[in-house]
Amino acid sequence: MRAVSSRFVNAVKQAREKMMPSKFKQSVEMIVNITGVDLSKPQNRFTEVVELPNDLGRKKRKILVVASGNLALEAGRIEGVSKVLGREELETLVGKKKEAKKIASQYDFVLVEPSLMGLAARALGAALGSRGKTPTPIPPGSDLQRLVKRFANSVQVQLRKSQQVACLVGLEEDSDEKIAENAETVLNRVVEKLEKRQRSIKSVYLKATRGKPVKVEL
Repeated sequence: MRAVSSRFVNAVKQAREKMMPSKFKQSVEMIVNITGVDLSKPQNRFTEVVELPNDLGRKKRKILVVASGNLALEAGRIEGVSKVLGREELETLVGKKKEAKKIASQYDFVLVEPSLMGLAARALGAALGSRGKTPTPIPPGSDLQRLVKRFANSVQVQLRKSQQVACLVGLEEDSDEKIAENAETVLNRVVEKLEKRQRSIKSVYLKATRGKPVKVEL
């Protein structure tokens, strides 16, 4: 693990102190408030997938693979693939908005065989788009197992309708340092996407599922 800023480690510690008792294991979320960004301009809006440096454990993302033939068989053998959707099943979804919405809500990331991208767009495009999710083409000849592993430990951050970015950065059972490193990784990526970089960051908070927000002193 690389060296992590003490400001994030301290904020994680405080977030733990402000956690309310719960019968379930809680997660830790980061909220980044943005300022001075005109979201009416398309170039200022973004959706970014960030691979976290530390494993998400029980909160690993659910991956849907859309594929046919040998690629579908390979996907079915990979740990971390929640479901494989073949061509025939995909074709039955065209025009069925209710079923498409159900699938779009069940999976965090959708990896698609390039030859099926057009069909996937017709069947799932609208349902995924309304949730800010974009199908990702599987690069020809790529290591699918490695690709799945990367997305399973990734989070999606969006700056679209409101000047705020929020996402999961860790779990209650993770160490302070691991949560802090994940949070810092996400913040750095968000800063890279902003035209004015750090000057557009108004404030950053960390909070547990059942806890009060703790401000990260930047």
